[in-house]
Amino acid sequence: MDARPLLVLGVGNVYYGDEGAGVHLVHYLRTKYAFPPNVEIVDGGTLGWQLLNLIAEYEHVVLIDAVAAPPGKVYRFGKGQVPDEIGYGKLSSHEWEVPDLLTAMDLYGDLPDVTIVAIGVDPLEFTTGEVGVVLSPTIRDRMEALATATLRELERLGVEPTVVRPEMTASQPFTAEEIVLAHA
Repeated sequence: MDARPLLVLGVGNVYYGDEGAGVHLVHYLRTKYAFPPNVEIVDGGTLGWQLLNLIAEYEHVVLIDAVAAPPGKVYRFGKGQVPDEIGYGKLSSHEWEVPDLLTAMDLYGDLPDVTIVAIGVDPLEFTTGEVGVVLSPTIRDRMEALATATLRELERLGVEPTVVRPEMTASQPFTAEEIVLAHA
């Protein structure tokens, strides 16, 4: 079977606030834009290793995630090109780490071309025990920058989505109900 062209995959745990920024962004992208049929936009949440087969089906994956780094700073990097200032894989609340999954796929020859677009977050929720689906003001204010970086990466790959909801901004939060109902 031939690989499908492009997957945009948001990962993270929305119940840990800023750690769910990637999931919030894919919901924004699916709501604001219409994408060509060769582009799939997926909320990977905390599915972890269950995403392996999905990722392997594509030629290119744009993975959107949160990383332990200066809050609000947006990054774009490939596998193996993680900037020194970020703690990638040291933030996650799920049972897996994105770098571990990508490394395993690479070892087995199943890794497509992957670009990671990430936003730095302060993992305060993990040290204080606070939980919630609301993004912090710092991260909410920087979601437009994360959206812009993601859209630029898609443009680099030849994808031009069509705006269908021009009134939407990436800083508008999604509720837990909206995220859950999107899966229904």
